[in-house]
Amino acid sequence: MNVLLTGKRQVGKTTVCKHVAELARERGYDPAGVLTPALLDEDGLPVAYHVLMVSDGEQRLLARADGDLGGPRTSRYSFDADVFSWVMGKLRGAISQGCDLLIVDEIGPLELEQGKGLAPILSDLSASGLPPLLLVVRPELIERLQRRLPSIPFRTFTVTQQNRQTLPDAIVKELFADHDPGR
Repeated sequence: MNVLLTGKRQVGKTTVCKHVAELARERGYDPAGVLTPALLDEDGLPVAYHVLMVSDGEQRLLARADGDLGGPRTSRYSFDADVFSWVMGKLRGAISQGCDLLIVDEIGPLELEQGKGLAPILSDLSASGLPPLLLVVRPELIERLQRRLPSIPFRTFTVTQQNRQTLPDAIVKELFADHDPGR
């Protein structure tokens, strides 16, 4: 099964994804994909985002609120187009090399409203033979994402302050319910 992970801003969606990847690895699976941890200011507000590769921990600056990175923009952030190209190559490589889980944190307004950023991966996700997917999406964009990927069955999990510690285990069980790590 595939999972959509959603929840309020800064509730811990990226942290849940990180723990899902760790649990999957502990159980003999090969997770891949991308996490986007926020860099917070002294008030706890995000001012930038890194992109962190699940497979090898490689990290690059993806977006900033206080500067121009020369790529696409949202109302608050400037993004680095070269980093998006690098991420797309890594995601496509993970798919072609046969990872056991593909995590994409996150599919947001840049992809679903502007058709930029990681939008090209959405076409790739409709192919057959893909590993289980864990996609992060904001609550207000769930329906739009599901319309873009109508052939993919998803179960939606919502991260809250109360469940974020136990949610990773439930997600791993859902993702791998029909898979055998011993292949």
